Amino acid sequence: MLTWQERQQGLLPPSSRRTLALLRGLEPGPRRWLATRYLRYRPLAPALERELVEEIDRCWESGSLPVSRAALVDEVRLLALLEAVQARAAQCAGPVATGRYLKLSSLAPIEELLDCDGRVMLLTPSFGPWQVIAPALARRGYRVGLLDLRPPHRRPPQSHAPGPGLDLLRLPVRGYARPLVQFCRGPRTVVVAVGDEGCGLRWAHAPFLGRSAAIGATPFELARLAEMRILPVFALSEPLGNRLLIERPLRPALAAGGDRLAGLDGVAARWLKIVEKLVRRYPAHYTAQLFQRRRQRHQDPMPLFGDVDS
Repeated sequence: MLTWQERQQGLLPPSSRRTLALLRGLEPGPRRWLATRYLRYRPLAPALERELVEEIDRCWESGSLPVSRAALVDEVRLLALLEAVQARAAQCAGPVATGRYLKLSSLAPIEELLDCDGRVMLLTPSFGPWQVIAPALARRGYRVGLLDLRPPHRRPPQSHAPGPGLDLLRLPVRGYARPLVQFCRGPRTVVVAVGDEGCGLRWAHAPFLGRSAAIGATPFELARLAEMRILPVFALSEPLGNRLLIERPLRPALAAGGDRLAGLDGVAARWLKIVEKLVRRYPAHYTAQLFQRRRQRHQDPMPLFGDVDS
């Protein structure tokens, strides 16, 4: 069984339960301050830092980063530690924790689609503290299904039960079509899906960060099958807590002539264009994912980038 430090591919130092409990008990501001100091005295191994910087250079042109590489590396590790500290509590807390782990400025975009269609797919990349999205929505009274499409070696070895009183269901990742369609027949259904990885049979291809990328087509296929619109969402880690960003909805459609594969590539390209905009604006929220995908490129069903060995 892998520890969360091992799942982070060496970005984080081994930490005692006492240290994690101390960080977990603090408010967001002091927690961030103490975590920064904690990592400052436990620097990243030089070989790993070089590997991380090389992946940054592959994905960002010279001068296009909003911060220095050294500052980006520090921020990547900080976000990874904060995510690890709060992950279990954020998933297992009940309605009493509403608003504690994720702040939503407005539910109007979700409500509009639910009023119109009765169901909606919230599609998130593995971006920042994305794991807090599904339980946060369930704590607000929504009927939520989580579709975690990461390959097995990036999913936790065991999942935690949702908090008491939450209508939160983990949808199966094998034979998922029928359970998802049945789930969507219920009233006012919200599906939260991870959309930059995949463990299905179909892949969509589109440009991303100046490279050719392949992403799992499962969420786009399921959205079309269940007649759901897709609402791109992103969880941002900020000094005073996590915040949810919601983009304009996408509707999967067939390409001209009814070409299913071309239609998937088209919606994937629109989706990745939105993801790239947020990744360039908040690079630290996605760099750990790029680093993990690079290190596990030979274990993944399909590498994220086509130039995998370059």
